[in-house]
Order: sequence, then C-alpha cells, then structure tokens
Amino acid sequence: MDAEAFFNGVDARSRRVETPCGDGHMVWRIWGQGAPLVFIHGGAGAWSHWIRNIPEFEGGRMVIAPDLPGLGESASPPKPYTPESIAKIAADGLHHLLPPGAQFDMVGFSFGGMISGLMASLHGARVRTLTLMGPSGLGGQFGNIRPPVRLPQGGTQEELAAAHRHNLAAIMLHDPAKIDDLAMHVQAINAPRTRVLSPEHAMSEKLLNALREIPARVCSIWGEFDISSPHLQHRRDVIADVHPSAEFYIIPGAGHWVQYEAADETNALLRKFIA
Repeated sequence: MDAEAFFNGVDARSRRVETPCGDGHMVWRIWGQGAPLVFIHGGAGAWSHWIRNIPEFEGGRMVIAPDLPGLGESASPPKPYTPESIAKIAADGLHHLLPPGAQFDMVGFSFGGMISGLMASLHGARVRTLTLMGPSGLGGQFGNIRPPVRLPQGGTQEELAAAHRHNLAAIMLHDPAKIDDLAMHVQAINAPRTRVLSPEHAMSEKLLNALREIPARVCSIWGEFDISSPHLQHRRDVIADVHPSAEFYIIPGAGHWVQYEAADETNALLRKFIA
C-alpha cells in the first residue's frame, strides 16, 4: 500500500465544511450518506486518527470527522481555552451540520474521548450512542507510557522520522511492526500542527462528570497495552459507577491508538454497538 496515496484517496472522497472557531474556522470532513456517525480524534491529531475506520463505515453512514480547534487544519480556540470551551465550539459546529433534532452516534479517542463526552452532555438525547476509545478524563493514573521527544527544529527528514517513530512507540502503538508507513505519514502531518496541549487535562475527571449526565448508550474500547493499561480495572469501575449499563471491551495485543493498531477488531465492535 502506498501510504500517501491511500491517505490522499480517503481525504479526496470527503466533503469539506467549515464552522466558526474563534477568529477562524473549524474544519470538518464528511463522507457518505445515511445516519450520522461522528468521529472525534485525539490530542496532537486530526481527522486522520480514523484513517483505518472511515472506509469501513462510509458506505452506509454519513461519517463526520472534524479537526478539533487548535489541531489539524482548524483555527486555534480563543484563549484561555479549556476542554469545555473546545467541546462547545465542536458541539455548536454539529448544530450547523445536522438538521434540528437529528440523532447521531459519536465516537471519541483519547483527548477526543473527553471532548466527545462533554459534547454529548451538551447535545443530550440527540446522541444515540457514545463510544470511547482509550479516553482521558476519567481520573486515576497512567502507567504504560514513555516520555515523548520534541520534534527537532530544523531537523533533517531522518531526525524527524526518528522522533515520530519514537513518539508512536512511546504513546500510541504497542507492536513496533504496526508503526508502518501510513502511521508515520499520519503522525508527520498531524504532530507539527499541534497548538492545543491535551495532557494537562488527561487525569482530570471531566469525562467522568459528563458521563453522569449522558442518556446515550455508552461503550468503551481499550487496547490491552493502552497507556492506562496498569489501571484498566479502575477505568472499568469508575465508568460502571456512573453509567452502570456501559459496555467495556479490551482488545488483546493493542496499544492506545486501538482503532488503528487493531482496526478490524475495533470496527467490528463499533459496528455491533451502533447497529
């Protein structure tokens, strides 16, 4: 597979829409037709965190994937920004994109898991299902993580590639063999555009508090070796405490970017949950 050609092909099939974001615009991409399925990406990412999931669903659903404020191609949010203010911008954007009262399914990854929960608390009954993949904002600790490295300013292509590979291994992917050309291409495009820092909110309970107010059916999907993996039982317990009917799945052998590293298994679980 030619990674750049595959990436560009998925992008080219989308329709680009812009909604207000501070002094600029939040960028959304939309594929296909049908019941809306909204993907919210993680920190230092963009729509392409879902590069291996969009093709699975675009044939029968309207797949909607934004670049969150301050990430990807979207404008930065007004300062001082918070997860709540970012979620409000994104939630307002969905009001522009969807007909009044239209229900949708939403999926959030990592920082986007917290943001999707906050968005769901604003949209209420419009959110039919909420699927969280390795979400932050549940309190507790992280353990299965190595310190990332800064991208070298003015570095050579080899130095930049080494930094991207290190960071993918340190945070995102468990199996080194899964750090393929497509993962590297996604990381190389997204990471330098990061203007909103998400780790400072990761151990908050912002998602946990939002879940108390969400009427939607809830599911969470985790890689066995997620950055939270030493504390997955804590995650299971706190979610069950505030949302007793929530479903909880662990995919063996996968890391934090579970929907990429174990795309087939993740897509199957998601398809079953939102059916």
